[in-house]
Amino acid sequence: MLLEVRDLRKVFKGGFVAVDGVSFEIPYGGSLAVVGESGSGKTTCARIVTGLERATSGSVLVDRGAVQMVFQDPYQSLDRRQTIAGCLNEVLAHHTDLSREQRNVRIAELLALVGLDERHATALPRALSGGQRQRVAIARALAANPRLLVLDEAVAALDVSIQAQILNLLVDARAATGIAYLFITHDLSVVRHVCDDVVVMNRGRVVESGKVERVLSEPAHDYTKRLIASVPRPGWVPARGVSRAG
Repeated sequence: MLLEVRDLRKVFKGGFVAVDGVSFEIPYGGSLAVVGESGSGKTTCARIVTGLERATSGSVLVDRGAVQMVFQDPYQSLDRRQTIAGCLNEVLAHHTDLSREQRNVRIAELLALVGLDERHATALPRALSGGQRQRVAIARALAANPRLLVLDEAVAALDVSIQAQILNLLVDARAATGIAYLFITHDLSVVRHVCDDVVVMNRGRVVESGKVERVLSEPAHDYTKRLIASVPRPGWVPARGVSRAG
């Protein structure tokens, strides 16, 4: 297994238990979604896996050097004064032994992989759209040659059409590189496109897990059923309030 999480527990100051007895695993080249509402503990799990938080107890078996993370807000995670090429070159210089010429070739390859080109290489983050910045964030993560990419609500802040583009990009990148994904999301509608397996969390605990198709089509737990029922269906129209004269 690429990643093995066993009996993970995280207690914050004040005694708040954010994660309680969580276990899951990801094989090499696999893709797992951890799904739940805000406060379910899913992001805390991701931060422990990437080393940004320390678990109170339990174990995480993974090669830290093989893990990279993509955050929800790419603008906050990119250096606003650094061009996109400079951003990618910095990662390549730190994580590889490539020469300057080889790094330039690799930068072009990474941009092409995420649907960008040399015009974007000289741009600053403020000149790009939200979707383009998230593509850069993914390219930067891939530049370190990780085996596992942790994506924390990576499409949550994007418009639906841009979400679809990024999800398709992730599918293509996985096929091209064999990278594994740990996909953190509150939105079950995106899980089917990217992931093979899913873990459903509620109040710090895993309430259901299994293959995506099985869990989404035949959920066993009431909480999972409520999550699925909350996903808008095609043609759904929000109910309008009715005003009545007193």
